[in-house]
Amino acid sequence: MPTEDDEEIEYGKWYVHTADTALAEANKLCPVDEEGNIWPHWGEGRPTKLRRLVMEPQFTLGNVSYQDRYFYETVEYLWSGTYLLSVLKDKYHLLPSARYKSQWSGVYRIFSPNTNIGRSCGQDSTGTLYVGKAGTAVKNWSILRNRIQAIVNERHHATNNWNHPIRQRFPWSSLAIEWAYTGEKLHQGKPIPEAGIAESFLLLSYRDSFGELPPWNEKI
Repeated sequence: MPTEDDEEIEYGKWYVHTADTALAEANKLCPVDEEGNIWPHWGEGRPTKLRRLVMEPQFTLGNVSYQDRYFYETVEYLWSGTYLLSVLKDKYHLLPSARYKSQWSGVYRIFSPNTNIGRSCGQDSTGTLYVGKAGTAVKNWSILRNRIQAIVNERHHATNNWNHPIRQRFPWSSLAIEWAYTGEKLHQGKPIPEAGIAESFLLLSYRDSFGELPPWNEKI
């Protein structure tokens, strides 16, 4: 599973975010096993629950060695309301709190409401343009609130794609965002933020639905 937090990405710099890089480890650790999986097509709407068979590699904790094991990883997404970026720009009180640690970590989705986006394998009726995560490392500035503020103020690396043709197709005032808080999970015997696997599952399921990642994830 990917453990890198996108807080290490510098705003204003291009990164390659493809299946062969960001999702390679997730693919290796998520064997295909339809029985027991909850893996809906994004044509049914953005997921609220995903479950997939995953593999935890061998590790040692203290004096005890643990062998490889397979288990079903389940992630539930309690999505917030839909907020236009133009609304959030003047109403920061609607953003996740910076005071409560339970709201620091999570995933978010930038999208164009009521828009179908042509994909390699069909039409994405959810209008999803970008899926991201926040709050998966120790640096507190990477919390969900700060990440969404950066998007609203066009200082997030995803906004590099907002050139003239894209602004004509997807005007800034028409774009919206929603987010879902995620807690912690045990990884090799230690609690870690769940946002990393939550983001990986969203991206993997999107790619399995349409044959490619959301448009702005492909080039960032």
